[in-house]
Amino acid sequence: MKLSQIALPVLALALGAPAFLTAHAQYPDQGRGGWDAPPQEFRAVQRQGFHDGLEAARRDMEARRPANVEAHEELRHPPVDRELRDDYRDGFRRGYEKAFAHAREMMEHPPMPMAPPPPAQYQERAWDMPPQEFREFQRTGFHDGIEAARRDFADHREPEVEAKREFREPPVPREARDDYRDAFRRGYVMAFKHFREERR
Repeated sequence: MKLSQIALPVLALALGAPAFLTAHAQYPDQGRGGWDAPPQEFRAVQRQGFHDGLEAARRDMEARRPANVEAHEELRHPPVDRELRDDYRDGFRRGYEKAFAHAREMMEHPPMPMAPPPPAQYQERAWDMPPQEFREFQRTGFHDGIEAARRDFADHREPEVEAKREFREPPVPREARDDYRDAFRRGYVMAFKHFREERR
């Protein structure tokens, strides 16, 4: 089926202008290599045409007009020098088509709703959670570093991670010591920063 044959009213009902306009919230990589980024090999005029094509598609969706790239003045009379018109038209067509393809994808596979924030009683401790990719001994080191920083801060001692016994003699197997120390340092530094900000 050609793009011009898309049943836009169906798309518009499923997608709607607000969904297109709020795609930044639903697709956080938009504009940074996301669905609306022009191909890397595009030249400057092609990128200009691509973005203009996206905008033309957005206007058509908002107005519930049938998809028809040929109807756009920018395609018929590109706002560039004569020798660059073919590049502009190529980018414009691809941007326009990409926008409608994205609209169809959103209709068929809508974004998953964002998870609600954790209960208030847990939010204040979110900062001390170890990175998800940490392994067991790294998580241990991270928490030990936080606790060491907590003690130093409470006793008004200057931060000195290398002076900590757990850092010098990690309570883990020899092959896991580097992981433990790295995580211990990260937890210690993060905790001191957090405690100082809390005091302000």
